[in-house]
Amino acid sequence: MASEDSGAGFTGILRDLRSAVGELFTGGKLPKERELPVEVLFALIGYVAKADSIVTSHEAEFVNAVMKDMDLPSGGLALANAAFERGRLRQIDLAHEARRIQELYPAGSSELLHWLDVLVGVAMADGRLFPRERATLEEVGAALGFSGETVRLRLAEVGAR
Repeated sequence: MASEDSGAGFTGILRDLRSAVGELFTGGKLPKERELPVEVLFALIGYVAKADSIVTSHEAEFVNAVMKDMDLPSGGLALANAAFERGRLRQIDLAHEARRIQELYPAGSSELLHWLDVLVGVAMADGRLFPRERATLEEVGAALGFSGETVRLRLAEVGAR
């Protein structure tokens, strides 16, 4: 058991080292092709996270985990945080954001279905789903091209995990 833990720790150290060395060569910049998805995804995450009027610590931890899973360099983290704030403050137009991302990922694509799961995960991060969160998920889901039924199914699947 200890060897598994030390192996996981060593792997984490190597990942952090690789990231730090990578930033030396890239200056921490996010590759251009990743900018649009990061910007739109985190704007939508902020929009959903604030649906119940407060971003809880559980939701913030979930968002931080998404950023970590995406292995964003410092420039990507800055872009993600700025987009999250715009979404949280409702300074985005959902239809416009949906059109922007659907130029890259068509409505109904597996990428957008994964995004829907991330958005559901944010809403359910604190263990409860308020009616405003459900309505916001349905609104965002519809903008991304998903039916209310698809959103409800994803809610049920994520809730069962």
